[in-house]
This record gives sequence, structure tokens and C-alpha cells, in this order.
Amino acid sequence: MREEDVRRMLSAREQPAPKPQRTIRRFLVRLAILFTLYVLSIGPLYWRWYGAKVGLDSRTFLIFFHPLETLAKWFPPLGHFLNWYVSLWIY
Repeated sequence: MREEDVRRMLSAREQPAPKPQRTIRRFLVRLAILFTLYVLSIGPLYWRWYGAKVGLDSRTFLIFFHPLETLAKWFPPLGHFLNWYVSLWIY
């Protein structure tokens, strides 16, 4: 092994490991962003979801948005928001 490689490996070892609290916070932020994108995806895909609901499109959309539909029933403010948001996408 070359001396440079050994130095690089040793310097990598000396770097402190990420703190668990910071890692958890990053995970939660990423999860919140992912959930937000999931919720907002119903807008542009509403007609595909509706088509699947009435049997004209792939059932994949029903399966993909079923958790969102269930959450909207359990948490009415989310349902009200989704109704408002989807109405922006219906022409």
C-alpha cells in the first residue's frame, strides 16, 4: 500500500461518527418530505385514480393511493385539504 493511501484511511478513521440524534432528525425530515410529495401527487394523478375507481384505468393507482384515502377518512382536516387541493387540478 502506498503511504498516501494509508494516510487517507487513517484520516477517515479519525472523523467522528455522525451523532444518532442528528441521524434520526435527518431521517424524519426526509420522511416528512417524502410524505408531502406523496400527498401532493394525488393532484396531477387524480384523473388516473378516478379512472381506476370506475374501472377504466389500472388498479395500481387504487393500491398506491389507498393509504391516503384511508388517512383522509381517519383525519378529516386532511380530507378537507385533499378535496381543496384536488379541485385545483380538475378543469
